[in-house]
Amino acid sequence: MDALNGWLKAVRADGLVLVRTRVAGPWGFAVKSRDAVVFHFAAEGHAFVRQSGAETMELRAGELVLFPRGSAHEVVHSKRGKAIALDKFLDRHDGVVDSDPIATTLICGQFNLDQHLALPALRALPQAVLLCTGMEPGHSPLSDTLRMLRNEVETPNFGNHIVVRNLLSSLFVYLMREWATTASPADSDWFSALRSPQMARVLARIHESPERAWTLAELAKEATLSRAAFARNFCDLVGEPPHQYLTRWRMGIAAQLLEETQLRLGEIALRVGYGSEFSFSRAFKLARGISPIQYRRERRDQADGS
Repeated sequence: MDALNGWLKAVRADGLVLVRTRVAGPWGFAVKSRDAVVFHFAAEGHAFVRQSGAETMELRAGELVLFPRGSAHEVVHSKRGKAIALDKFLDRHDGVVDSDPIATTLICGQFNLDQHLALPALRALPQAVLLCTGMEPGHSPLSDTLRMLRNEVETPNFGNHIVVRNLLSSLFVYLMREWATTASPADSDWFSALRSPQMARVLARIHESPERAWTLAELAKEATLSRAAFARNFCDLVGEPPHQYLTRWRMGIAAQLLEETQLRLGEIALRVGYGSEFSFSRAFKLARGISPIQYRRERRDQADGS
């Protein structure tokens, strides 16, 4: 799974907890569409999850629902329950523990990640993914992580925020691993490409060496296929042509370097496979809609204002 390892290393989902509550009686909240992966975990009790154009799902104790593309949805106590805005719900219930024996305990959060970089994987997932994680200690790494997460958010202690952040990073990895191993082999998508030794080898090489001047012939050679067969298979599985994926990956790595380092544009250009600052800047603006300099300035301004 070198391809998935490289992807996870670069994507680096930054998680945060949105809701932690034990609530009883009529309740519900609406989550607006957002550029993040959103999850809801029922530690006890149950809830219903509604989404426009989709069948209502029941979320039972030990189950987690994931919205990979952050689409708008509602979480309510009953199928026809009313939902209020998330911020209003938080004002009333966040951190509150209801003693009612039939209350529902929810832990909800989101993973912030580069949507451009993660797009091929995220669009391979359904609008909503329901996973039965189990409740017993040792059931699975996913269930153990959720159990530890619940303990951290419910038990104030020094360093809670550090532990929670690390647990959320692990949770995202386990969620992606779970889907990668359980998704239907018949599907033609990015996760199917990971299960194909030929395509996985190509993805891993792209992920680990974005600076290399890859040609279609070289990528096809990595897959031990003809150029025509490779281009067709890659597009069918991944959902876009090889060089479009390569450019997407390069621009994602470049965005991280712009945000996290002081490297000059020429240095970043070389690290992502461009021979000049001009060619890199043109490709970046075409992919992201703004110049690298503007991107760096906006991200730093956002960081200073947070």
